[in-house]
Amino acid sequence: MAVRAEVTRARILEAAWDLVRARGAPAVTMQEVAAASGVTRQLVYFHFGDRAGLLIAMTRHHDERSGFRERVAATRRLAPDEGLEVLLREWLGYIPDILPVATALQAAAETSEDAAEAWRDRMDDLREAFRIALARLRREGRLAPGWSVDAAADWVWARSHLSGWRQLVGDRGWRPERYADRSVRSILAELVLPPA
Repeated sequence: MAVRAEVTRARILEAAWDLVRARGAPAVTMQEVAAASGVTRQLVYFHFGDRAGLLIAMTRHHDERSGFRERVAATRRLAPDEGLEVLLREWLGYIPDILPVATALQAAAETSEDAAEAWRDRMDDLREAFRIALARLRREGRLAPGWSVDAAADWVWARSHLSGWRQLVGDRGWRPERYADRSVRSILAELVLPPA
């Protein structure tokens, strides 16, 4: 019975992702998600509680299904400087995959508390991944002077935010690889001391 519930839950989350990706968060109703996943609206509410719960679970499910969450966890087994670099490259490489949904959530966050909660949840998780990587650097004595772990995490989060990717790759036509390489090299040069 639990396996069937998980399969149903995953089907709902994937239907929600596809709808939000295609039409934006504000345009998608719980009824439409239910219809697209072949369940009742009551079952969607049963699994996720409310719209915010659905949007948060939807984005977390995509992180899991895409392997992004596992790749982030794997960076913690690397040396601290390499771990931060790989984490940044993983994130910047993941942006094109999530951009339509992330953009929809970010835009909807202005007027919808549900979308705002989902957006904050994902951005807080990303910032926390950066904070963990930078705390590892600090423990190794490799975080540049003048930076606290929290300030450095804020800086990395802001410098690698998807708005920068949209502006340079989307608006200015940079190749994603060029954007990632320049961003990563710049961030590492600012925050990471060379080995002793």
